[in-house]
Amino acid sequence: MRQRHSPAHDTARTPAAPAPRSVPLPRRTTAARKGHRRGRGSGPRRGLGEARPGRRDVHLAARPGPRWSRGRVRVGFHWFDDRELADWTTAPHWHETGPDGGPGGVAAWSLPPTESEIALALCHADPRLRAAALRIAELPAAALPLVLVRCADTDGTVREPARATLSGALAGTGAAADEAVRALVPLALLLDLRRHGRWAREAVLARTDRDGETVAEAVAELLTSRRYDIRRAGVRAAVSAGLLDAAGACATAERDTDVGVAGEAVRAAVRLSRRALDADGAAREHLIARFHAFMGPRRDPALGRTALATALEVGLLGPEDLVRLAVSHPERIARRTALAALLDAHDPSPFLDEPATARDAAVRIAAVERLRSAGRDDDLARHLTDSHAPVRALARRELRAAGVDPYPVYRALCADPATVTPAAVSGLAGRRDPEDLPLFHELTRHARGPVRARALGVLRMLGALPGDGTVAFADDPDRTVRKTVLRAVRHHPEALRVLLLTAAHGDVRAAALDLLRSRHGLDWRETVPFLEDPAPSVTRVARAAVGWNRSELPLSFLLDLAAPGRLMPSAPPVSP
Repeated sequence: MRQRHSPAHDTARTPAAPAPRSVPLPRRTTAARKGHRRGRGSGPRRGLGEARPGRRDVHLAARPGPRWSRGRVRVGFHWFDDRELADWTTAPHWHETGPDGGPGGVAAWSLPPTESEIALALCHADPRLRAAALRIAELPAAALPLVLVRCADTDGTVREPARATLSGALAGTGAAADEAVRALVPLALLLDLRRHGRWAREAVLARTDRDGETVAEAVAELLTSRRYDIRRAGVRAAVSAGLLDAAGACATAERDTDVGVAGEAVRAAVRLSRRALDADGAAREHLIARFHAFMGPRRDPALGRTALATALEVGLLGPEDLVRLAVSHPERIARRTALAALLDAHDPSPFLDEPATARDAAVRIAAVERLRSAGRDDDLARHLTDSHAPVRALARRELRAAGVDPYPVYRALCADPATVTPAAVSGLAGRRDPEDLPLFHELTRHARGPVRARALGVLRMLGALPGDGTVAFADDPDRTVRKTVLRAVRHHPEALRVLLLTAAHGDVRAAALDLLRSRHGLDWRETVPFLEDPAPSVTRVARAAVGWNRSELPLSFLLDLAAPGRLMPSAPPVSP
């Protein structure tokens, strides 16, 4: 019979906690493959037991004390257990000798640690191990570049000991020490890209007394590198050392193919231009002209945006320059950024005329929005006829906020043949007042074609003119009016047939034929008479309609179409 399970049985079977085990004796290990880290917690091969790949739990002896007798780490990962000590004096180590009594194979640890072990520790991912490597009494000279890198470490517990160690190394004298410091100059300049790298650059350059020749050679080495990040550091170092002026920075930005390097050069050029402007105010026109020339069409618009952002940051541009950019710059983002800076940082009241008439609708909207707050309510009326509907809507809203009804202004504009515009017709139609219908009918006979077309569309929108009632306007000389007629009759097949047979313009007949074929199922046999139409656009549509049904055509008809001058197209044309 199966025994019932109870917690008492579990308690009875629970084994006692194992007694602490001592550290096993280190056994011989084989050399790790090239490039494989051999450090504390950084690789599967260790001098503690058998080297096996993957995860393995290892017990380490540590200093005596409560809960410090044993620690468990995961071999093969870069992190440590909180109880482990990153200290060479407590780590397992041995000296291996060869058959002849000399140095043997690769050992997991040495005491004192070798240069390769120090280098691996200084590059380790765990900051405790990097800091432990810096606590070694005498670091080898070969580790000095890595100590310099650790001076820009993101961890303060590593950065401060590294700076103390580097200061001690830079205090040395003699030709060998000077040569070692000069060899660190390119790396110190490169570290300036890091957030905490300025101290390292200043320390090394101060030790060399800022030798111009040494710095120039290092900068030239950085600028000619194949890596973009090193060239970027070279640009920054050249500017800091005074080896690059604004013209040279612009040339670097034009020459370098990497956007990051070119952007760094652009920022340097703008800042150098600002410094030159502070030193010599008479050179303003030349500097601003060079800036506007650089802001022209670029191979990458991001460079222009970088230059503009830097110029706004350092205050290089005045309100007149911002107005010029907002009105005439070819890139949309630059125009709107310049206008936003103008409205935020300056009093825009004297400069609103040009942005209010700019070709960018967003710039016009931002300028019109500031007119009422600037006390220029009278200027809002002229924006009621803007070509962009949102600008017109904003002008109407601002006029109402100022206590002015915009519709009498629209009616006065439409009543005068000299001042009426298509935008004024659309604005007056927004009220949908039946009393305005006679005025719209009168505008269908206006001298300007766009006004006639807009009035015709308004009558259709207000339901004052049926779709087939626009057929009478199909022979209008203005193409805009004819397109309005075709949009009105596209759902009326009878009206389309009338246009197909009676319209005087070939584009109207071609569009009517295509609409009948695509929307109303016109049989291909009805398109045959239009193969001989004098308008080429009509014959193209007719041939396309016949071509869609070529499998149903008799052989004699096909031979007739294949005659010279009557070749059937291989594909139908796009509908107008």
